[in-house]
Amino acid sequence: MKINISKLEITLARACKNERDLRSSISPQTLRRIRQGEEVKPATVGKLARALNVDVIELIEQED
Repeated sequence: MKINISKLEITLARACKNERDLRSSISPQTLRRIRQGEEVKPATVGKLARALNVDVIELIEQED
């Protein structure tokens, strides 16, 4: 699964958080992979969504 970077940034802003706040849930290496547009495991997207208190669909790239 790919995470939409724009959606992630908006969600972080709404939660008044930054990437450092996510390090308790997601490793720095995984955050780097997300920033580079690489695919991540569904469980990782779930952890990220839980940390930001949003639904997974609000973070992922939509397939056409």
